[in-house]
Amino acid sequence: MFGIVLLLIILAQATLSYALFEIQHPFFIILGMLQLLLFFGSMLVMMRSIRNRKTTDYRRGFNAFGVMIASGVPALGFFLFGIVYLITGIAWIEYIGFGITISMFFAILSGIIWGRWNWKTHTIELPFENLPADSDGLRIVQISDIHVGSFFNKYDKVEKAIQQINRLEADFVFFTGDLVNNIAEEMLGWEVIFSKIQAKIGKYSILGNHDYGDYVPWDKEETKNNNLTKLIAIHKEIGFTPLLNEAVELKPGFWLLGVENWGTAPFRQSGKLEETLESVPSDSFKLLLSHDPSHFDEQVAAKTDIDLTLSGHTHGMQFGIERFGIKWSPVSFRYKKWAGLYNVGKQFLYVNRGFGYLGFPGRVGIYPEITLIKLHSVHKEA
Repeated sequence: MFGIVLLLIILAQATLSYALFEIQHPFFIILGMLQLLLFFGSMLVMMRSIRNRKTTDYRRGFNAFGVMIASGVPALGFFLFGIVYLITGIAWIEYIGFGITISMFFAILSGIIWGRWNWKTHTIELPFENLPADSDGLRIVQISDIHVGSFFNKYDKVEKAIQQINRLEADFVFFTGDLVNNIAEEMLGWEVIFSKIQAKIGKYSILGNHDYGDYVPWDKEETKNNNLTKLIAIHKEIGFTPLLNEAVELKPGFWLLGVENWGTAPFRQSGKLEETLESVPSDSFKLLLSHDPSHFDEQVAAKTDIDLTLSGHTHGMQFGIERFGIKWSPVSFRYKKWAGLYNVGKQFLYVNRGFGYLGFPGRVGIYPEITLIKLHSVHKEA
């Protein structure tokens, strides 16, 4: 899919560049040449940076990715209008294409400068018939996909988000995976900051696909395993209890399940849901932490009696629209359940849009999320 998108961007670039050069004005010729230079130059820098994935400093690659997106993606807004203009020669069609391109450029620029730091609190209230009475009104905060290596030591901005979490006065805080991009050392210096996350009763966490170090060329399997062990220790150091295919009774009749990453191919499938459920009473209320939302459709919905599943993983692709009754992102082509609340019968799934970002250093229309979930106990209908 990435290859198809890249091909479309290159074709759109060619169309836009031709239109700019055709104007035959020095300003537009220079603008067209500059755009091409930025796009292909940043692509080259980004691809070279990818080769050195075992690093804690992603700035060069991510910044190059940002320049590539800012210089390349807006051309897509011109593509169809440019083709129609080249066929018909109607000038106003070309002007519409230029207008859309300029608007997309400034939207992406805003997402880089401001959007990635614009944490939004999403509040949902969920009723359950089998929720224990003493858990009525329970306040849960979910965060997901921190990707701490992407923050480039912006401690002040992240600390404001943690203050935003703490103002919600959660009983429990659940983190649903991807603490780092690749390696545990990314968390060095951040331990004090994330230790400030507060919960009245407890904090629990699971692993995401990026936490295993699968995207790094390790010299030895032992080194890779040590990296994971260190990362799990960091979860504990910042006050979270990691659940690795485990279940724990949080309150009488209220069980929390946490599985390791389970995703459809090509993502790893280390989650062992059946084993995790073995010790959980069938008549209890069950809340599952599972990083990848595809797990819900594949193994949870209509196959278990789990009441609520919390996931992340998709980031909402960090690009899309959620306004005017429209909810769309390109990631919806890959994941049917990609952001927000979904249900199959009486089973609910909530997909968090992610606390951080990965690759593209910005968020356009899909902002970083802190989720507040309020649970309510309701009487069964007679």
